[in-house]
Parts: sequence; C-alpha cells; structure tokens
Amino acid sequence: KLFFFAGEEWKKIRRFTTPALRTLPTAAMRSGDFSGISTVIRDPLTGQPFPGNVIPASRITPDGRAIAGIYTKMAGQASSYTDRAIANNALFQEENPFDWRQDLLRLDYQPTASHRLTARILLDNYNLTDPFGTFISNSSSLPTIPTNRKRPGRNIQLSHSWTISSTLVNEFKANASWNGQRVPPEGDLWKRDTYGFTFPQLFDNNDRFEDSIPDLTVGGYATAFGAARSLVSPTTDFQFSDHVNWLRGAHNLKVGGLVVRNRKDQNGRSLYAGQVDFNTGGNTRTTGNAFADALLGNFRTYSEAQYDPMGFFRFWQAEGFVSDDWRVSRNLSIEAGVRYTWHMPMYTQANNMASFDPARYDPARAVTVNRNGTLVPNSGDPYDGLVRAGEGVPQDELFRVPTGNTAIALAVPAGAPRGFYPDRHVFAPRVSFAWTPTGNSETSVRGGVGLFYDRPEGNLLFGGASNGPVNNAPYVLSARYENGNLSAPGGGSVPAPAPLGQIDSIDPDLKVPRSWNWSLSVQRALPWGIFAEIGYVGSKGQDLLRQPDINQPSFDVLAANAALPVAQRANTNFLRPYKGYSQIRMRLTDGDSSYHSLQVYLSRRTGRLRWTASYTLGRARDNASGNGDNPEDYLNKSYNWGPSDFDRKHVLVGTWTWQLPFFKEQQGLGRVLGGWELSGIGRYQTGAPLTVTADTSIGNRRADYLGGDPYLPDSQRFDPASPGIVRWLNPAVFAPAPEGRRGNSTRGQFRGPSLQIWDFSLRKGFAVAGDVKVQVQADLFNIFNQKNFRFSSQTPNSSAGGFGQLTAIAPPRNVQLGVRLTF
Repeated sequence: KLFFFAGEEWKKIRRFTTPALRTLPTAAMRSGDFSGISTVIRDPLTGQPFPGNVIPASRITPDGRAIAGIYTKMAGQASSYTDRAIANNALFQEENPFDWRQDLLRLDYQPTASHRLTARILLDNYNLTDPFGTFISNSSSLPTIPTNRKRPGRNIQLSHSWTISSTLVNEFKANASWNGQRVPPEGDLWKRDTYGFTFPQLFDNNDRFEDSIPDLTVGGYATAFGAARSLVSPTTDFQFSDHVNWLRGAHNLKVGGLVVRNRKDQNGRSLYAGQVDFNTGGNTRTTGNAFADALLGNFRTYSEAQYDPMGFFRFWQAEGFVSDDWRVSRNLSIEAGVRYTWHMPMYTQANNMASFDPARYDPARAVTVNRNGTLVPNSGDPYDGLVRAGEGVPQDELFRVPTGNTAIALAVPAGAPRGFYPDRHVFAPRVSFAWTPTGNSETSVRGGVGLFYDRPEGNLLFGGASNGPVNNAPYVLSARYENGNLSAPGGGSVPAPAPLGQIDSIDPDLKVPRSWNWSLSVQRALPWGIFAEIGYVGSKGQDLLRQPDINQPSFDVLAANAALPVAQRANTNFLRPYKGYSQIRMRLTDGDSSYHSLQVYLSRRTGRLRWTASYTLGRARDNASGNGDNPEDYLNKSYNWGPSDFDRKHVLVGTWTWQLPFFKEQQGLGRVLGGWELSGIGRYQTGAPLTVTADTSIGNRRADYLGGDPYLPDSQRFDPASPGIVRWLNPAVFAPAPEGRRGNSTRGQFRGPSLQIWDFSLRKGFAVAGDVKVQVQADLFNIFNQKNFRFSSQTPNSSAGGFGQLTAIAPPRNVQLGVRLTF
C-alpha cells in the first residue's frame, strides 16, 4: 500500500562562453600615447594639439588611470588580443561553469482500492557563473561583472485520486514551488578599489554593492558594467487544481479548474553606482577622442540613482475547462472542449509604479519644447499623462517605499488600475479528430484547431518602478550632470530642463495575446517497422505583444525636418507628439503573425538501430517577434511585416540510437567492451533573417539595397591580417537611403549563415550486485567542432565599422561525462 522512490542527480558542467569580439584601446593609448592614430588629440584647456599626440602623465586623473586599468585588465584576460588600433581587436571566451543538483522523493499511498495519495518533493540547486553578467544584453560588454546566479528551487506536490465508480474518477492536486534566485557579483573585477576609482558619489545610498564601479561607456570602445545591475528575484507559486473524468457510453467527459497565486519580489536594478558616458559629441571639454576624454576624466554625462527600489509583484489566476472525447464510430473519434481563464494583471503590493496613459495627456497642459529639445521652464505640467498605480503607496507599505509620500511622488496623480489594465475573461475553444479510413491502424488521419492564450509575462510591469519625473521618480530620484569631470561629478553643468528619460508604460487597453493553431496530418505504418507522417501545421497570432516607442515622430515629420538646412533643423524631442517626453516604450498588444509549414517525419523504433528523421519547410511572418520589439515607424504595421526573427526556412533533424553489436556474448573482455549504446542528434537549418540598417540624419533606419550579390564570395570572407574575423555581407551593395524616403530593403530580406551541428552520446550499464547498477556516459556536443558563425544582431548597421562581419559563434565542442547509480 505504500510505495516510495528517491533519486538524486548531479551535474557539473565546465564550459566556455560563446566567443565575443570587443574593441579595446591599445597599451600605448592607455598610457596617454595616441601617436598611433590619425585623430588629433587636443588639449581642452587650450584647444591646441598635445605635442606628439601624447597626453602628459601628469594630466591623467586617478579616475582616468582607473578606467585605463579596466581595459588593461580586460586585455590581459582576453583569449586573444591584437595591440593595434583596429575594431574588434580582442576576443573573449570565458569560463562559464554550471553546477546543478536535484533531489527527488515520491511517496504513493493507497489505503483502499478507491483512493490513492501521492506526495512529491523536489529540491534543486542551480549555480551558474556568467562572466559577462546575468541578464546584461549588450553586444559590446566586457566581463567586468561575473555573476553567480544562485537559484535554489523547491517544489512540493500533493495529489489525491478518488475512483468514485468504474466510470467516474476525481483527481485533486496542490502544488507549491518557490526559488530564492539571487545573482550577486563574483570576484573583484566589479569593485572600485580594484582599479583605484576615487570619485565621490552623489547619493549616500548604502545599497548592496555601493562599492561597485559605475557603468562605463566610452564611444568607440567596449562597455564596462558595474554590480548595480545585479538581480534579486525570489518567486513563490501556489496552484490548486481539480478535475473529474466521467465515462458515459461513447463519451469521456472531463471537467476541471485551476487556481494560481504567484508572488515575485524583484529589484529595479537602478544605477545607484553611477553611469558615466565619455563621448565626443556635445562634449565641451572633448579632446576629439572619447578614450582620451576618459583619461582626463572629462565626461559627456554622469547619472546616478538615489537607491535601488524593490517591487513586490503579485497576481491571481483562475481557469475552468470542459471537454468531451467522443468515440463517434469504430474508426472516428472527435474531441471538443473549451477553457475559460480569468487573467488578473500582475500588480505591486506597494503600488510603487507609474505608467504613461495617452488618454490622460492633455496638450493644453503640456510643457513647451524649444526647437533645440530643451523645455521652457515652468511652461506646463512636466508629468502630463503620467499616472500612479492604485491609490498610491498604502500607509502600511511606506516602510518598503520611504519616498512614497514625497512631493514629487504626489505630483503624479494616482488612480490607474493596480496592474495598469483591467482584468480579462477569455474563452478558448478547441476541437480535434482522429480517423482511420481503412478500418485498420495502418493509416490514420488527424487534425485539429484551437485557440490558445498566452499570459503576459511579468517583465511588462518590472520597468514601471523606474518611471517618472526625474528619470527614476516618482519613487526613486536621480541626478544627471553634463560636461564635467569625474573627480567631482556634481561639478558638471546641470542640463537645461529637458524631456523626461525613457518611460516604460503599459497600454491601458492591453489584451491577452492569442493564437489560432491548426494541423492536418496523415500517418502510415510502412514495412520494416517504419512509421511515416506528413502534415501541414499552421497558426495565426493576434494581439501579440510588442513595445514600440509611441512617442516617435512620424517619418513624414522627420523627413520634412531633415530637408531643412542643418542650422534650421529641430531636435527630435521638439518633433515628438507627446511634449515633455523622449521615448515612451509602451507595451501594446497589436501585433500579428502567421506560420505555415510542411512537416515530414519518419521513425523506426525497433531493432538494434532505432532512428528518427524530420524535415520542416516553414514560413513564419510577423510584425512583432518579441515582447520588447521597438520597430521603425511602428504605426505602419505592413512596413514591419516580414520574416520572423526565428524563421528558418529549412530544418532537417535526425536522431539515432544504435546498440553496438560488438562483443555481444558479454564474456570475459566482452563484459567491458560489449553492450555499449551510441546515440546522437544531427541538425541542419538555414540562416536567420537579417534586416540591414544605416545611419542617417533621421536616425538608424533601413538601408538601401543597391543590387548585386549581398553576400561575399568565399575568397573574400577571411582576412589573414585579422584572424578570427569572418565577413559575410558585402558592404558595397548597401547605402543609407535618401532622407526623403524610407530605405528600399525590406525586413528580413537577407539571411545569415546556416547552422550544422552533430551531438553524440556513448553509454553503457554495468550490473554491480543484485539490483545495483551503474551507467557511465560520455556526451559530445558539436563533436566535429563545427564553426557556426552568426551575427550578434539581426539588424546589422551598414554604416558601422566592421559591418558584415560575423562577430558571434555558436558553442564549440563540449564534452560531458556522467555516472548514474541506481539501486
């Protein structure tokens, strides 16, 4: 009556990151010697060139030496480094170890023939070291913030199955899962003291990693990130479900429901350690080179947040369903059903969020924007259109949000729904059939169609804690200075009143994304134990998520502005429809998609050699491939219609498992050499779609395609003088479009290189004693060490240095050894 099962699994994976190319200043430049480049380095105090293009050592500030020290450390850490003033002169392939352990206990207790109780406890520990920092997506980042992603997970599931009668069964489940995810930095590369930074910070924030280096951007060179981006995000999830199966004649009826409660606490990752940008554009103290500016400490901008906010995110969800599996006849069955879901938007317990609502924006109350992009002081409501969640921070939550009742917070009106859009109630019908036309099981026809909904993820809301009047306000203040020196950031000039920084917002009418999925296939049993299937699979997505800048000026407005003499052109912020704001990245559910595919599948699952082979000829199109898509000219949805980012026209996959026939007798030496099993997976797929862009006075937009072969021939793809760099696209056939029209290239018009990869696994089981067995296994991923080069971005910029280069590569060969003990 009582059964139990216990297991434990360990993984220790030692691997390396995907190779990444970065641009570093040379050793001479790091000491102040710029004689190796053509740019004239001028003394910002006199406006005259430094003699010999060399900055005297006495002029390099302590913080400038610290910045140089970061690049020196990185040059020494790089897998390869060319000490020349060229793009992508450093290659990084860092250790990326992963340790994982899982413990499982399952208990089954059957007190009577009608009742069965089951308990399952799952404990796992996830420990990943990411040398470039977890959740830092930047194509020029350096490994200055290696993080240790710790995610201990726990799961407990209790279930009760009750056989009420021979035709009626009820099953109840209660599930609780939680993880304590923490992503702290490792080592000392993220610390100020490692490099000797001395500049004072603007706020005494006392946050977790206040001794971190700032986020550091140097125009033309790789970017260094600090520990302020470290994540804390423990999550707890409770689920309770119940369903009933009722057999009645030719019908199998199912009725059930589900209730979910989810809690997640996550920090806002505001830049409380500072963010400094060295850039020559607009810098009144520039030398003419951004890194030379950094040596002198002359920044373009410096920003710093007051502290790192926490959001305590919560939601409920409830579902109910009914379905009927109807055996219409001996060779035809139909299943039909419908699922109802109550979607509650995720909200914060403390209501410490703000969003932009276009309906609350009143042009008559808006600020006045000058043609240079600055604001006329005291000309209007700088928070016009902003709204806080709920009725503001509750009294009993002020200990979590100490700035909840400040004057700036209260200047933004409250009253939005706590999750910024209303609850949704949706119904999802589905129907499918199975038919054996010949009356036997050798041939069958299957098909179905159904509507599926996808709950918007929590990332929609997580950015809302950083919205408001002064960058991170209303609940977190920040400060910003321009054209100062890093030795005293607050001594820089206070920027003229300017539009608010980027606002992350949620459409007040947000819907639940949905898709209609359908398929029709024919299955056939062939001779020699082969099973074949050919089918058509398709889908249509509606109300898909994307996050465009709803405050981008229209193309016609930008083109008209670009047609003016340069001196008369207005700043982009003057042209925006919502005055007083820069970008407003709003989560919208107005995206569409379509997918059509021919899918062929063959398999043989008997004998010593078992295999499968599948081929897909697919076509995926959309105008929103990801939840955060920010397309050019977002209102022109047809202009942004094209191949999905994940579209691969041809995909061929084969798998096999071969019980090796050698030493089958298992006698003597055969006990060791016999009984081995070899399995593997081979995959080939065509390349990812690419949308080529170019820089214009209107901004980065789609490029003009001039005709000719867009791909370089094999003879021009490799340059012996630059080992490790592979060229793919031909720069000669692309150019910026004239400012009066859009580029003639289309979305996803070009393709990156294909992918080909082979994985093998060799294993054997040994009987030790009684029921004790040991299995040894060797897994070889990418066994032939195929170099699968790819682009680091699917929107390569034809105006950028190194355009057309394949700057990323899929993981190289990786070997994994394992031992499994069962008893």
